[in-house]
This record gives sequence, C-alpha cells and structure tokens, in this order.
Amino acid sequence: MNLKYQYRYITSLLKRYGFRGLVFKTLERSRSPMLSYAKSYRRYLPAEEELAQQRNTDFSYAPLISIVVPAYETPETYLRELLDTVLGQSYQNLELCIADGSTTDRVERAAAEYGAKDSRIRYRRLTKNGGISENTNCGFAMAEGEYIVLMDHDDLLTKNALYEMVSCLNSAYSEEERGMALIYSDEDKINRDGTVHSRPHFKPDYNREFLRRNNYFCHLLMVSASLLEKAGGLKKEYDGAQDYDFVLRCVDAGAIVRHIPKILYHWRIHEGSTAGNSENKAYAFDNGCLAIEAHLKRNKEPGKAEVTENLGVYHVVYELKGAYELTVVAENKEQLALIRNYYQKQKSKDKAYCLKIHYLFANAFHNGIEKECFGDYILYIREDVSVRPENLIETFLGTCQHNSVGIVGAKLLTPKKRVSSCGIIYNEAGDLVFANEGIYREFKGYFLHAVIPQNVSAIPLGCVMLKRAAFVQAEGLEETMMGIFRDADFCFRLADLGYDTVVMPEITAIWHEKKTEKERTGLSWERQKKLFTNRWEKKLALPDSCYNPNLSTKARHTYMMKK
Repeated sequence: MNLKYQYRYITSLLKRYGFRGLVFKTLERSRSPMLSYAKSYRRYLPAEEELAQQRNTDFSYAPLISIVVPAYETPETYLRELLDTVLGQSYQNLELCIADGSTTDRVERAAAEYGAKDSRIRYRRLTKNGGISENTNCGFAMAEGEYIVLMDHDDLLTKNALYEMVSCLNSAYSEEERGMALIYSDEDKINRDGTVHSRPHFKPDYNREFLRRNNYFCHLLMVSASLLEKAGGLKKEYDGAQDYDFVLRCVDAGAIVRHIPKILYHWRIHEGSTAGNSENKAYAFDNGCLAIEAHLKRNKEPGKAEVTENLGVYHVVYELKGAYELTVVAENKEQLALIRNYYQKQKSKDKAYCLKIHYLFANAFHNGIEKECFGDYILYIREDVSVRPENLIETFLGTCQHNSVGIVGAKLLTPKKRVSSCGIIYNEAGDLVFANEGIYREFKGYFLHAVIPQNVSAIPLGCVMLKRAAFVQAEGLEETMMGIFRDADFCFRLADLGYDTVVMPEITAIWHEKKTEKERTGLSWERQKKLFTNRWEKKLALPDSCYNPNLSTKARHTYMMKK
C-alpha cells in the first residue's frame, strides 16, 4: 500500500481512537497470537488428497448452487483469479452469475473468454450501474440455483467452499429445513496479490446479541432461494450495510442458521476495499444503525443503535418502557448502600419508564432467596465484587427484559485492571475457562469479543441480573456444586429451559477474589469437576456454540489458535 494511503489510514485511526487509544490498539495488534497465521494458514485449507475425495463424493442431495457476483470495473487480475477459484471448486454443480454495472468492457471480455470454455458462467451487462444493492439483485434474478452464494468481485473462495456448504445441507438439515437454510463460514484476509494470508476470523455459531452489534456472518454466506424470496433482496436505502440488513431480515424471516467453522473465503485487502480501509464506506455505518433498529422493531424489542469508534460495530441501547420492579441483593453492605444512594437520587420525571427498587443484604446467594425478593428481576453482587452504580440497572435491564434472556452479567476485572472474565467457555473435557482472562482492560479482544455484548454459554455469578421467574424454573442453584462449576451448571440449566446467557462488557466490575475456590467451597477442584462433568456429559461432548473449535480452551489462552 502506498504512503499516501497509509498516512490517511493512520490519521483516521488517530481521529477515531485518540493517541492513547491508538497506542493500545497498536500494542494489542503487535501482541496478537494470530500474527503467526501467515505462516500456518495452510493447515486450515484442504490437502489435494482431500479435494480429490471431495470431487468423487456422491451426495444424496446435490443442488445447483448459484454464485452471485456484482461486478464493477473489476481489475482483470482479480476477476481472473475469482473465475479460477469458482471453476476450480471440488463441488461442481454450480453456476456463476456476474451482474456487470461497468461502463467499460473489461469484465465482459474476461467473462466471455471463460464462458466460451465453461457454460456454467452466466454474464449480464446491466444498462446502468445501480449500485451494490441493485446490481446484486440483478444477479439474484439471473440465478437458477436452489441456493445462492454471495461473493464480492475482488475476493476468492477456497477450493472446498461449496463442498462444505453442500455437506452441511446434507448433515445438518432435515429435508424440511433446507428451504430455510442460511449457512456462513469462517474467513481470512489476503493482501493485494494474494500472497499473504492474515487476520483469520474464527466465528461463533449463531449468536443473537453479537449479531445485533456487528455483521460477523459476513463471508462466506449461502441462503436458500426460498429464504431469499421470503426475506426479499437487498435494499438500496441500506447501501454500504445492505448485507447486514439482508442477514437480519433473513433471521427475522425464520432462517435456520448453521455455521461451518472452516476458512472458506479470502477477503482481499487493498486501498479501495472495506477490508483495507473501512472509512472508504463511512456512509455505510449510519445505514448499519438503521438496519439494526429496523430489526429490533420487527422483533418488538425496540432500541437505538449508535456508531462506535470501531467502525462496523455498533452500540445498542434497548428501550425501557413502563414500570419495572426488582430487588438488589448484595453480600457487601457498602456496595448495597452505594447503589441505594445512587438510585434514590435519580429522578424518573420525563422518562418513559420507572424503577421500583428493593434492597436486600444477604450473606450468600442461596436457594430460597427469591422468596425474600420483590419484582421480576434480581440484581446480585457477590461479596468480593464491586461495581459502579451509574446506569447499572438500566443497562442490564435493557437486555434482561427480553423473553429469550434469563441472565446477564458484567465483564469482571482484577484489581490491577486486567480482564478476569468475559464469560465462561467449556470444552469436551469439562474444563471451564474464563474468556479473555489476563488481557489488559484497554484491549478489545479478538474481533472485539472483550467489548461487544454477546451470548455465552455461562458467566460467573459475580455481578449479574437474572429473571426471578427463570431462577424459580431452574430450581435455583445446585447445592452440591460451588464456584465456577455451580455458576456454569445454573447457566446450562437455564439454556435447557430456553433462556440465553449474555455477557455485557459495557458494565465492568472489579473481582477482588478474596477467597480461593477451595476456601469458598471446602471441596477439591477435582471433585467439583467430576460432579459437573457427570451431569453434563452429553452437552460437553458438543463444541461450545458460543466459541470456535479452532480456538484454544486453555486458561489465559482463549481466542488463540488451537495448537
């Protein structure tokens, strides 16, 4: 990339983050364990022997896949590489639909050359350049396949991309479900000439709260033609965020979402691409806010979305309306008094909501405590946790009020302001590890997982708000377990009842950890783990849906590539 581009890029970062923020951003990136991906990326791609086996696979369900590419003055080198990567797929029942809005004939010439040799290439010269949304919709109209794959005109597919999509259709969907299929994969970035692979994005499975803050589905994305028809095509009024609006409408239309935890897409970084410089499409982010707010309105969970310094990632404030009654339970009298004093000074005048708050000091959060609480929600703060009261209840309540949510919790920090926990991750061995543990408070984490609210499998019950009814339905806490195992067990039982667990890094609390696990429980770690793994053997056998199986589940090494 040229010096002029680099100067503009650095200047834009200074404007967004400030000097201190840019220092921490640079420091975090320089320490990223993903820097080694450039040397190890081949381990995530199929070997030739595997591709040969894929070419000979006879699927019981082998639909036609339409790859839709909206083209506009695509550089010839990029276009030829795209054509080669599509035609070289190990799954061959495909068509490539190129909707060309160019004013020159550069795209048409290359398409004609390849099309003369392969009838699967379909090309249409558009009468005008209607922009990304209208051009893509023209590509949709060309498609004859049962499934549609979206691809940018300067990016590449891995050779096994469509094979993995069709394999997922065969293994993860019933015949009745396939008509509502939406499948996305992991991806990485490549440089201008495709010689360097970097920034692999190993994604979680469908994660409702995470998706509401950023379009992490991104690439590679495949939807059924019937889902496309039900959700509708791309909308021009969301140009720049048209793909984000589209996936949100697909989800709202009843999409059955599956995730393939494999790198199937290479997103090219160059001066004109969003991957290279998000500020090239600054208008997109306002449209992203509109897309989120429309989605929230469709789900009858209204709220406001705001652009953040992390372009493409949004801050969502859910609307509070009406009367809310809750009880604050704290094991520390000073903490309880701090929250009481703050909220007693707050005035509800001119607000669309009002809070009726009760306060309860308790030596421990125990079964039966719900009988001492009033209202629909319980805000619980453990003895060795301290939190600032400003906007605490409102932030938690915004998410916890949703029917799908059973419990929300804060990001916990150590007294030295390192991350202690941003949720709990599990593996098949029954190990429970704290997400993002050990990173600096100022760090944002891998693809911002340390700062974006998201669904998690479990959270430590340090500073949490839960639905009182959900606590009763789950029959309280498991008294044979304590500590992290008790907390995870409770969240797992909430999940079995259909409730989500959400971590909200917007709220941070200090976890002083005055007592060790053994001091709190009187039981050995090994005995706790055995009780937990025996109960949840079947669940633990499945990967953590809120985490990616390519990432480490070693304590203090989360969001690093698994060795």
